[in-house]
Amino acid sequence: MSAVIAYNEDNYSDFEGFEGLAVIRFYADWCTPCVQNFPVFERLAVHYAEVKPEIKFGKLNVDQSPILTLRYNVYGLPSTLIFKNGQIMQRIAGVKSLNEFKTILSQVLDESSD
Repeated sequence: MSAVIAYNEDNYSDFEGFEGLAVIRFYADWCTPCVQNFPVFERLAVHYAEVKPEIKFGKLNVDQSPILTLRYNVYGLPSTLIFKNGQIMQRIAGVKSLNEFKTILSQVLDESSD
């Protein structure tokens, strides 16, 4: 089973109402950087499933969820949003390495523990 849950406009309320830290990746199948970099995002989710299983990871196809894409002002792909209790804590634009993702998520975790 993947550590990354697929969301769309029908099931997004499960993600949106999540109490705690949640990370979602906005992507499209036609977006080459999205497809090439997705294994990095998945490794991030697997890593945190082991060390911080309370963090939820998801992905959202912008072509299948245009309303959510507009709601969160996602204009470039891939875009990753980090939420805490339904509020955006961080926006990550573009392709990132595993270490860059870990650094950003660690900073958000530090900020949210204050």
